[in-house]
Formats: sequence, C-alpha cells, structure tokens
Amino acid sequence: MADCLRGELLYSEKRPRDMLFRAIEEILSEHTGEPMIVSRLAREAAARARRHAEESGFEFAQWDTASRAVVKAMLYARVLLTPDGSAVPPGITAQATPVASLADRYRDTTEAYLLEVLIRRLGDVTTRDHTALAHALFRQFDPGVPIGSLEDRVVILLAQLVGRVDLRGDLYCACEH
Repeated sequence: MADCLRGELLYSEKRPRDMLFRAIEEILSEHTGEPMIVSRLAREAAARARRHAEESGFEFAQWDTASRAVVKAMLYARVLLTPDGSAVPPGITAQATPVASLADRYRDTTEAYLLEVLIRRLGDVTTRDHTALAHALFRQFDPGVPIGSLEDRVVILLAQLVGRVDLRGDLYCACEH
C-alpha cells in the first residue's frame, strides 16, 4: 500500500506529514501580505519542518520529497484555498496559484483522500485491510499508540468518503464520478 502511494508520488510518513501540516498552517497564519503560491509554500514548509525536526531531535532526510507529496495530496484533496475561498484546482496552474488558507478539517480530508487513492488504485481493499491501511498511512514510531486506535482512525476517515467509496460486501469500491 505504501508502494502504491509512492508510485503516485503521494507517500509520506506520518510524523513528517504532521510536521509539514503544522508548518503549512503556521506559514499561512503568519503570511498577511500577498498570498503565497503553492510552489513557494511547499518549499517553505519543507524548510520550516526541517528546522522544527532538528530542534526536537527528530532525524529525517527527505523533507523536500515529503513536502511535495503532502502538498500534492492536499491539492487533490482540495484543501488549499485561494484568497476568494475556492479550492486550488489540481493541474498545470496549481503550483503558481496563490494560497490564502486551509479548508476546515484539512488533515482528515487529506488523509481520507490517501485512502481513496489506495481503494481506487488497488481495487481489492476490503474490511479485513484496516490494519494494513493503518500501517500504510499512520505507521507510528511511538509504540504507546495502540493499533486499535489507528484502525479506528482508518474507519473514521473511510466514513468521510461516503458518496465516493461504497462498501459492497467486504470490498471497498470507488464510485465513478
């Protein structure tokens, strides 16, 4: 499953993804002047997350790659908002589009999008795969986080996909749109 997301250039480990989410949120809340374009936001988020990681002693080398993956997922999840409040549309103009804010619950929406990608690309994801989905998306480095909590997060995110993903028996099926 992680390889599927890597193939789509969407994979990021959970801890770096959370640090990038936080950096993006901080940058947008501090940026009061001219809205920042997506490509610059991705670069600045990578630099800020790298600094935060170094300060906390977290070692991770792929900040630029992870930032591009997270921002791509956010674009396709339609959580990056322009100054007029509309979603930045994915496509050739996306990287040059100004971003002013984030949609409500942007983290959940982005991670639900990653689940949707897995369901669409793999085609054989079932209810028995909740643990595998949890490992692919939320693999934690904190052994104190019980796998049951991560599986609960998966089903909560899956519930957000109503209308885009159906459950047929035990098989998750992407709806055509």
